[in-house]
Amino acid sequence: MQIISHNHTLGAKIVNNRWIQHLLYWIAYVLFFSFAWGSYDAQYSKTISVELINLPLKMALVYSVIYWLYPQFLYKEKVWQFISYLIVIVGITAALQRVADNLIIVDYFFPEWQKAATFSLSQIVRSAVNFGSVLILPMTIKLMEYLNQIQQYKQTLAKEKLEAELAFLKNQVQPHFLFNTLNSLYSLILKQSDESLNVVLKLSELLRYMLYETNSKKVDLQKEIRCVKSYLELEQIRHGNRIDLSLNVWGEIDHLQIAPMLILPFIENSFKHSTKGFNEQAWITIELGAKENSLVLKVENSLSTESADQTSLVGGIGLKNVKRRLSLLYPNNHTLKTELTEDSYSVYLNLELR
Repeated sequence: MQIISHNHTLGAKIVNNRWIQHLLYWIAYVLFFSFAWGSYDAQYSKTISVELINLPLKMALVYSVIYWLYPQFLYKEKVWQFISYLIVIVGITAALQRVADNLIIVDYFFPEWQKAATFSLSQIVRSAVNFGSVLILPMTIKLMEYLNQIQQYKQTLAKEKLEAELAFLKNQVQPHFLFNTLNSLYSLILKQSDESLNVVLKLSELLRYMLYETNSKKVDLQKEIRCVKSYLELEQIRHGNRIDLSLNVWGEIDHLQIAPMLILPFIENSFKHSTKGFNEQAWITIELGAKENSLVLKVENSLSTESADQTSLVGGIGLKNVKRRLSLLYPNNHTLKTELTEDSYSVYLNLELR
């Protein structure tokens, strides 16, 4: 049992050593009951001798319970079998103690006592109850250790499951983003536009960011904003004058960090629904800043007739995943609101980055 959590010092290593813990327990047990029983006639040497004679049986009982019955039955949830075997083992041990009492202890230490029948049921029950005193503490400690291990195991599983889900969600966002960008590049190549070279350059910058920067749990907010700006430049190249784009970055962002690829899906969603099937100029307004260690993001976009229904607005792999990631990474530290009107859709995010 680990009593001191930091096991680096010599004292901690000694205290946490299992052999030393067991030795100290048995010494304390023998001394406590020797002085407890010896206080009647002050013959402490006699009661210590009696306790030492009974000690091997008590040790055999304790270790057979915590190292055999526990793992074989109790840990496997075979409760009734555990209870049955415990009663049998305690009964056998109590019977053996009765033999030791009549053959050794009474003859050599208490000759004035009248011997009771060795296998008297009342005497065996009395001895069995006496053995309860030696079992209570080791059984309790061992059970607490086991329950603590189970709790730690469950926490580890929950953590690994959470990390796996976050990795899965993040890996879904990146291919989704790449797919959309390649579509933009493909349309430019079909038009034989000179801008396709700029798209390749910007795309390489974004891929470098996704491959080498987003593997960390947190990235600098400044880098995430640069990624957003590169994406906006790509979309501006793709749509040209057909879209009115406004980006305002404000506040002290140099010292802040954020989980990677959290902002971009909201930007992607605004382009998806402002440009889908539009036959007139679309517009997107983005406010992105930092205030008292919090990220403030507001994205508002125009709506085409094909994107006017709310069902289509809340859909999409990227937006669903980023909402799930927010709930996992910042469960009590974010506020996400959306607003739908006849001709616009807006998203507001306030995210504590401490």
